[in-house]
Amino acid sequence: MSNFRCGFVALVGRPNVGKSTLLNTLVGEKIAAVSPKAQTTRRRFRGIRSDADSQIIFVDTPGLHRAPEGKTINEFYVAEALDSLRDVDAVVYILDGSRALKAGEAAETDERFLIDSLKKSLAATPRPLFVVLNKKDLWSKGGQAFATQASLSEALEGLPVTAILPMAAKGGEGVENFLAELKKVIPEGPAHYPVDELTDQSLRTIVGELIQEKLFFFLGDELPYSCAVEIEQYLEPNDTRRCPEIHAAIHVEKESQKPMVIGRGGAKIKEIGSAARESVERLLGGKVVLKLFVKVTPKWSKNAEQLKLLGYVLPESTK
Repeated sequence: MSNFRCGFVALVGRPNVGKSTLLNTLVGEKIAAVSPKAQTTRRRFRGIRSDADSQIIFVDTPGLHRAPEGKTINEFYVAEALDSLRDVDAVVYILDGSRALKAGEAAETDERFLIDSLKKSLAATPRPLFVVLNKKDLWSKGGQAFATQASLSEALEGLPVTAILPMAAKGGEGVENFLAELKKVIPEGPAHYPVDELTDQSLRTIVGELIQEKLFFFLGDELPYSCAVEIEQYLEPNDTRRCPEIHAAIHVEKESQKPMVIGRGGAKIKEIGSAARESVERLLGGKVVLKLFVKVTPKWSKNAEQLKLLGYVLPESTK
């Protein structure tokens, strides 16, 4: 009888704690956007880690937070994150281990919302819960060693924690131990995906994520949150086209935002396009032609129908 194990594991946490960085490290390829700014990840992403003895499907999610009233796109983020807790074999709650979390603070912030959401989900369907204290590499650079704080257990009181694991997802420290712990709890069974697959996301979705990442990197603090990327065409090579050609629209909400994305003489959008093209070429292992243009789509982030057209559809469980 085979001891091969296969299971689904949800990665949850507040914005910017390193969920996407961990996912990319686990699968060994950049499939999810990473940025120092919160909410770079907008959709649920599945990354597949296949080893000789197991296959673990990691479900990366948008940062879990209380959605501001009337902000439909934020409601989508929260719904995606909460829905990811359903039908998984284990849950991983990721915290920024370089930052102090006080019990009193947790009661007043989005962290409390996240903890209460976890309690509700795990009470309804008990599953192993691992708490990852990420960014361990920053502890030696003057950051606060979260793992040593007495307040940690108080802040997490009421959560059925299986284990607390320190980690540096960016450099890979602690990842092997993390995987070993997960393999103890996921069920025995055959692999769900071929061993060479890294994600169940379409190539269009991944390319859109990589372009979105560059918008967060090259634009100001607020503007990227008013931008949405739509891959309008993905043209495969043929007799007249030597490499893939991708046409992507960057949707903004106001006419005044359009020149901010384009830049003087088109300099900004060229900079964004060049960086995004390099990321896509690394992913595909060859040359691509990437064409970006900007569209004004008023209030797309608050319009449910427009969000649906852009691929942001609320999970069935939340409707």
